[in-house]
Amino acid sequence: MLINQTDVIATQLQQIAYPYINAITETGVPITITTNQKQRDDPAFWQSISAILKARLWVPVSKKYHELTDHDWLATPEMP
Repeated sequence: MLINQTDVIATQLQQIAYPYINAITETGVPITITTNQKQRDDPAFWQSISAILKARLWVPVSKKYHELTDHDWLATPEMP
């Protein structure tokens, strides 16, 4: 099941400027992604982000707060 696509934007990481990540949307708009304290303190997170930047992958970012989503492009269906 796809997540609500009106809540996320596809972005490609451009530069790491700790504790922020500069990115560009698929429409060419530059944005700054904010990281939370847990992400800032996690070396594995920064290694992953560096690998994503190097591979030039597109990642989902919340439209309102410009934060990385924790569930990628897919979400589990809601239970009735």
